Amino acid sequence: MPVRKILLILLLISLFLLSSCTLNHLMPGKAIDDDVGHLIRNIPPAESYPDAHILVILKEEIDEAFEDGRGKYTLHMVFKIVKERGKDYADIEIGFNSRTATASILFARTITPEGEVIPLKKNATKVITPFEKYPSYSDYKKLAFSMPGVAIGSIVDYKVTIQEKKPTIEGKFSSSYYFQGYNPILLSRYKVILPKDMELKYYPINPFKDVPLSPVTRQQGDKKTYLWEYENIPQIMEEEHMPPLDEVAFGILVTTLDSWEGFSHWWRKKINGKTEPDRSIKEKVAELTQGLSAPKEKIEALFNYVKKKIRYVYIDLGKSGYEPASAPEVFENKYGDCKDKSTLLISMLRSAGIPAYYVLIPTNSMGNWIRHFPYPFQFDHCIVAIDKGGEYSFIDPVAENYRIDYLPESNQNRDVLIFPDQKIIIGRTPLARPEENASYGQYRIKIETDGSIEGEVKDFGTGEPEASLRSFFADHSPTEIKEALEKRVDKISAGAKLVEYSHLDPMNFKVNFAARIKYHAQDYCKKAGDILIFKLPEMGQNCLGTGKKDRRYPIVSWTNSSNKKEAEFNIPEGYEVYHLPEPVELKNPYFEFRSRYQRENGKIDYVEEFIRKAIWITPEEYPVYRKSCQGMEKSGQGEVLFRKKR
Repeated sequence: MPVRKILLILLLISLFLLSSCTLNHLMPGKAIDDDVGHLIRNIPPAESYPDAHILVILKEEIDEAFEDGRGKYTLHMVFKIVKERGKDYADIEIGFNSRTATASILFARTITPEGEVIPLKKNATKVITPFEKYPSYSDYKKLAFSMPGVAIGSIVDYKVTIQEKKPTIEGKFSSSYYFQGYNPILLSRYKVILPKDMELKYYPINPFKDVPLSPVTRQQGDKKTYLWEYENIPQIMEEEHMPPLDEVAFGILVTTLDSWEGFSHWWRKKINGKTEPDRSIKEKVAELTQGLSAPKEKIEALFNYVKKKIRYVYIDLGKSGYEPASAPEVFENKYGDCKDKSTLLISMLRSAGIPAYYVLIPTNSMGNWIRHFPYPFQFDHCIVAIDKGGEYSFIDPVAENYRIDYLPESNQNRDVLIFPDQKIIIGRTPLARPEENASYGQYRIKIETDGSIEGEVKDFGTGEPEASLRSFFADHSPTEIKEALEKRVDKISAGAKLVEYSHLDPMNFKVNFAARIKYHAQDYCKKAGDILIFKLPEMGQNCLGTGKKDRRYPIVSWTNSSNKKEAEFNIPEGYEVYHLPEPVELKNPYFEFRSRYQRENGKIDYVEEFIRKAIWITPEEYPVYRKSCQGMEKSGQGEVLFRKKR
């Protein structure tokens, strides 16, 4: 055989050995698992996943439960960076409660596109305290580390573990896992290890069609394992106004809890005695309710105090976040998260003779509560229920800029757990009517013969729009407000000038909030010979999420709403009305829209109203909905034509 051919064969053999062995031989510390090495050697080309920022090669979690309910959670992630934005995934944070658990890195390394293995250095890791300004929450930590040598084409491989020092719920274990995420996954694996005498319940959420949902089970010695494993999991592509991840991603909930009564018994221990008021709370309640006799007035006074005077600190309920601070502690600290603020408000209400209770709720940022499956950590928020003769009204002390008669849309139409004395009640928060969640605009416009206009606008609303308007004026400085309004006026007409603005006190919740602006726009109207063309500024309505031909997921708006605009404008001196747009009225299952012009006493009135009726529109309904919206936008407010008198 020619020497040249022998050398070529030897070179090919060496390349094969390098491709199959380098990952293990060059890797310091723990070697790559065989199945991971196989996956790495068979990664499809990046072009196969044009929408991915990273390609997840392996996502594996192993949860081990112990007799007392403690858990050990081990996550192994291997992913390849395929786009520039994918580098952000190399900055990793693992949250844990340092009082009840420890977190550690078992190994972490980067494999460069050239095959070099770069282990994580100790000085590249740290434990951070996100809420270090608030001593009550200093137990919450994050194990943070940044992977070295990251570039497009690099592979990140790490394994971390969280070991609980004490169980969340004594003798009971619960966990969850998502097989699917915002990037494609080649292999997604979830394993649960239990003592053989523990009974595991599981509930698949958003499962794929035609895939086996039962785990592979195995018993070995005194342990029992449950294994779910799926390949080639497609990524979730985000869409505007789509449901939360919990309602679209394929995942699974597991628990050894028998019922919601078991969860209630556990949580009652957490809240026992927390609402007991001290002298300071009682004195403050007496001060705030002095001279008030009606229960509604007392509720409003106490609600306004807690929502504005107790600073809100956001901490997700999570597994370790269910125990509130005591009411006296929250009152003294003047800060708290949702369950802390609810604790203080309940304490103050009860001190005023008003029965009030804790409510656990899944907000619309997560999936709605699955009532029939007792997975305990389906809630991310805590609010307050007030007993009105066996019926309950709900208030959220975190909702700083909302009036007491409106529940934020994130809390509406959600299944909840209410905790009256010695029992639990399954309830549901109300869904607002369109008029309860309305925005209003009143416009007075003077049209000059030269085509300029002077406008005055009054903005006000109910529900979410009113709260947003309050927030804007409460949270911004006068300069910021003025510049934002100048920007708004400039959008009406390039070069338009803000003349003045005014608004009510955003902290006065006794009255509906309102704001006014005045502006002047030179050369606003267009001219065509004897015709003056005028189009009302800031009119017209738009639908949610209609900017694309098809939808992957439903359009979700969470609550009903309405938008009404009324305008009054003059007929310019020396002109007469030549054309007014025809009235429009549209009704369909998704919305109602109507608009009309009317001449009266030498002036013209215009009214348009949009009422949203559907809060959930499926991809199947979307084409009809989109066509209806396009019809509304085309037939909506048009141009008014004036002609010089002859």
